[in-house]
This record gives sequence, C-alpha cells and structure tokens, in this order.
Amino acid sequence: AAVDVEAVHRDAERVGAVEHLHGEGFVEFPEVDVNNAKYLTYLEQSRVSYFRDQKLWDGSISATGMIVARVEIDFKAPITVADEEAVVWTRVNRLGGKSFDMEHLILVKRNDLPVTAAISRTVIVVFDYIRNATVQIPDAWRSLMIDYDGLGPASG
Repeated sequence: AAVDVEAVHRDAERVGAVEHLHGEGFVEFPEVDVNNAKYLTYLEQSRVSYFRDQKLWDGSISATGMIVARVEIDFKAPITVADEEAVVWTRVNRLGGKSFDMEHLILVKRNDLPVTAAISRTVIVVFDYIRNATVQIPDAWRSLMIDYDGLGPASG
C-alpha cells in the first residue's frame, strides 16, 4: 500500500503531535549531501521517538517488543547540505493482529518552502524476545495508537 502523503499532511495538521523529530539539529548535515541509507536512520529515530512518546516500548529485551519486518522508501528529492532543516512526520495507519504499519514523510526546508524528500512505509511486528515468537498487539498499545492517530479499531 502506498503512503498517502495528503493524509499524512492532513493528520499532521489535525493532530499536531505527530511530528517526532524536528528543528535545527534534527538532521546532522554532513559535509556532503545525505546518502540514501541515512534516510533509514531518520525513519528509525522517528519511530523510536513515537514509541517512547506513546510509552509503547523502551527498546529493552522483553516479552513484548517490536521488530521491523519491512521498509519501503520512495525517494522524492535529495537532502543536501544547503537545506535549512529536515522533519520526519510519523503515524500509524494500519493495525493488524500481530503487526502494524507506520507512514513516514521526510520534509526538508528549502528556500523557506517545505519539499518532500521521501515517503515511506514501515511494517512493524510485535515480538516476544523471550519466547522468540511473534505475538498479538497488546490491547494497551492498540488503544494508544487508535487514540493518538485517530484510527478506527479495525484499520487493516
């Protein structure tokens, strides 16, 4: 499923709190343009920020954790040393039984205008690190994501 960029923008404006990494210093611009692999780091930082903000998971080895099963990135524009700042918008847009999807939108500020650098979809699987097995999304997590991202209970 493709990332619905318009829906991400709409939800960002509606919720206001889905911007997870922002401001000066979010992207540590190297002396050369950003390599495409670095976009994965920006997505990871935004996911971790989302999980911590929602108190879903702290990253520890536990009975209920998460693993990334899939990442899709559509590169739209390069991030360059001339860009003023970069922002990653992240939201959950699908809840399954044991997995959920996150949409990401990476924007850069270029000449005082937002430019879409990339859109992405990440599939996250809930995982029991002790039993080494996938598990159902905990009801508490599901409720938090539904409330925060405005999802219906059966979104996918």
